[in-house]
Amino acid sequence: MKKRTLLSRDFVICSMIAFFYIMMFFMTYTGMTAYVRDEFQTDSMIAAIAVSIFIVGDLIARLFSNRIIDKLGLKMTVVASLLVSSILSIMYLAAWDVASMCLLRLVHGMAYGAMGTAVNTKVSLSIPSERMGEGMGYFMMSVSIGSALGPMACMMLSEDGVFTDVFLLGFAMSLMGFVCSLFLTKDAPAGERQERPKGLVERSAIPISVVALVFFFSYSGVLSFISSYGNEIGLAEFATFFFVALSVSTLVSRMFLGKIYDTRGENALMIPSFLLFILGMAIFATTDNGWLLLLSGAMMGVNVALMLSIGNAVVIKLTKRDRVAVAISTFNIFVDLAYVIGPIVIGMLIDDMGYRDSYMAMAAVATISLILYYVLHGRLVTAGKIPKGSF
Repeated sequence: MKKRTLLSRDFVICSMIAFFYIMMFFMTYTGMTAYVRDEFQTDSMIAAIAVSIFIVGDLIARLFSNRIIDKLGLKMTVVASLLVSSILSIMYLAAWDVASMCLLRLVHGMAYGAMGTAVNTKVSLSIPSERMGEGMGYFMMSVSIGSALGPMACMMLSEDGVFTDVFLLGFAMSLMGFVCSLFLTKDAPAGERQERPKGLVERSAIPISVVALVFFFSYSGVLSFISSYGNEIGLAEFATFFFVALSVSTLVSRMFLGKIYDTRGENALMIPSFLLFILGMAIFATTDNGWLLLLSGAMMGVNVALMLSIGNAVVIKLTKRDRVAVAISTFNIFVDLAYVIGPIVIGMLIDDMGYRDSYMAMAAVATISLILYYVLHGRLVTAGKIPKGSF
């Protein structure tokens, strides 16, 4: 039987949209704390709230995204969300105080969350079920590239402390995503759509989502404090390229490892990649060598890549077709919770314990996420209670 192609119209367009919105997100996420603190003369805690409130908006939207998609359809949800995102991106330049910036960030996060769920659902429905791991891996490559270029673009454009060009490029990214969304295929007419079961959370997605919550909690401290950690240990120049090493690793992983998931199952990939992440975090916490710092990023990047792409593939596998949007939303809610809670808790740990001990503690947390993976999911795959790999 001839294999169905991955490179459908929706797959390609969704991948382009994902690149644009991920690059926009990481550009503003990386620089927003410094911008709010310096522009509005506020303290770091208030500035951090202006950053994290975006993810609060994202969480709110993901909770209700299934209902939004039912009302508008997948394509119109993407189109409308990206139009709103484009408008809000340019409005950052008009924010006159911290409160107005927080309001913009909250609404922008809501648009981002609704659009992200709709795009992920749209692309998952375009991937042949027997090639889900491979397809999600290729799709997530756009996320890897965007997450590498976003922070780099922010640092290059804001070297002189002026963020105007950062916001203008963020606006351009959102606008290009909006233009791409106009070319997505139309959804089925309203009368042909199946009635979706109600509910804000998909129960079958909760076990792997809990694993993702604990894992990304441990990783969030790296994402949030790498710049200040690099200064602390005298490796600021290497820290600038840390996410390049991590993103190259995620890119390579997503190019080649999805096929292994489809044929050999998730345990063959996830357990080794968890161990690699734990070792990478331990090196990250203890090294004084710049090249080892970059190596640790590459090691951690493998599991960051697989937890997202295979995590999405697993929740799709375990969910009925009419609940896919809810399942993807559930998984991403738990990931986003980690990014809301993690920096706050880890920041408190750093104040109390210092950077190195805090990151060693995060290696222990990553170990807990490995144990949870095996208890909640991996052992069931081994026992044959959950089919391994794709459908």
